[in-house]
Amino acid sequence: MSFLYELPPVRRFRLLFTRRRAFFRLGGGVYEALRFLGYRDTREELLLARREGVQGPESLCVIERLHRPGDSRLRQVLAWELAQALHLRHPGLLRLRRIAAHGEGLYAVHEYLGGWPLDAVLRLSPLVEHRALPVGAACQVAAEVAEALHCLHTRADARGRPWNLAHRDVSPSFIWLSPDGRVKLTGFGTWASRQVARVTFRRAWRELFRDCLHRVPRWEVPRSPHGREDLHSLGVVLLEMLRGRPLWDALSPEGWKWGLSLEEVHGSLRWLQLPHGLRELLLDALGCGPSERPMTAAGFRDALRQYACGQSGLARALLELEAEASSRLVPWDVPRAVLDAPGEVSPPSPWGRIFDLGKVVRFDGKPDLR
Repeated sequence: MSFLYELPPVRRFRLLFTRRRAFFRLGGGVYEALRFLGYRDTREELLLARREGVQGPESLCVIERLHRPGDSRLRQVLAWELAQALHLRHPGLLRLRRIAAHGEGLYAVHEYLGGWPLDAVLRLSPLVEHRALPVGAACQVAAEVAEALHCLHTRADARGRPWNLAHRDVSPSFIWLSPDGRVKLTGFGTWASRQVARVTFRRAWRELFRDCLHRVPRWEVPRSPHGREDLHSLGVVLLEMLRGRPLWDALSPEGWKWGLSLEEVHGSLRWLQLPHGLRELLLDALGCGPSERPMTAAGFRDALRQYACGQSGLARALLELEAEASSRLVPWDVPRAVLDAPGEVSPPSPWGRIFDLGKVVRFDGKPDLR
């Protein structure tokens, strides 16, 4: 199972005719492996586990095997960001509990959150024949992510000196939606590990497309302000949510190299029915609006609040989407675009059973050990 062969096993007494359980030791703690969750796009392995001696939901965690950079600069970046991620406590950021090393492997232990990544939700748009999330729910997701980015961009030391933290990988794969309407941004602290994989492993065209799509385009300021790339990426994510489908059809051959152009942005917004002021706000976030004042994460968050539906509204939209998708989908009619779409490993979800993707957690977020 996954990287378990690399970790020292722990033997436990087992009664006859009972399920075999795998225990291992990592970083001074003993964990029970529940299920191998798969791989990210950048080939990091994910394992669902339970820590021994911890009661309640805190016992569940996700262990990720990171890539160790060979470049000294990337090693310094990885060590710095992991150290900062260990001390970050924000409701909009997925918590990194601990870092452990064993042999040649480096492992990150994350908190467990039941739900779905945003890219899995967006892939349901062709199935339900309309955009997966309404405007209010899309603005709520973007506002919560902007709040998490504001925490990163404004973090400083005891003397008030900024630490210049940035996520640098804001995309639907790293935005997590829980059934109760909470939104969390994942992936902070492991950017250097993903960079190693992007250079080492051969990637599919979809991954190359996603990287260039969320990149700050060439028509922006060459030396963009700190955090500007994160806001541009969040603007692209919001545009995808409002369109209800990926931007593949809107990207020209030049865009594959340089990102979205001004014409492609305006063309994507042309047929959208949006509330007054939201179109201009989205253009400012993408850097092609009339405002010359650089946008901050806090300003983007505050501006989106007036269009957002709130946490309860987002939870209701996800529940309605699940009910509609379940009623329309039959096992022999699963769209190939849903099964073959790229992105971070699909999460434990109620739709996992329908899509037959081998998920391990039911809708209520409790582990299913059958």
